[in-house]
Amino acid sequence: MQQPLVGGTRSGRKICVAWLWTALWIAAIYLFASDHFSAKDTGRFLEPLLRWLLRGADADWIAAAHFAIRKAAHVAEYAVLSVLGLRALRLSFARPTAWLAALTLALVLVVAAVDESRQAASATRTGAVTDVALDFAGGVSALVLALAVQRSRNLPK
Repeated sequence: MQQPLVGGTRSGRKICVAWLWTALWIAAIYLFASDHFSAKDTGRFLEPLLRWLLRGADADWIAAAHFAIRKAAHVAEYAVLSVLGLRALRLSFARPTAWLAALTLALVLVVAAVDESRQAASATRTGAVTDVALDFAGGVSALVLALAVQRSRNLPK
């Protein structure tokens, strides 16, 4: 089994910073999953903003837009987690890309499952398997894009 690269070409400081950003993002995800970001609370500022931006839209359309924004946030949060996790893993381990990708997706899935479990136990939130699927889709999408960009940079010019 290969050891983490803490010396040589990869600095320990760079690795620590990459994991710190990953941990801070996970903390942000858990903050967004708190009671302070329930649909009722985000609706207090999003719905008036949507009514102002989309003058003439009826209440059902505003509610649907609010719902869509909240679900898009799931995708975005976990897309960022996927990129940060991949970077931290890539700096930490000299492993094949497939191994790093699988570990990145495992990280995304574990964080999403714990996040939704916490929400299921909340009085103002609801945990949903469909949200775990959305979170995972965001992580997969960002991972595929990051690997495509990496591959395109490594192609001969």
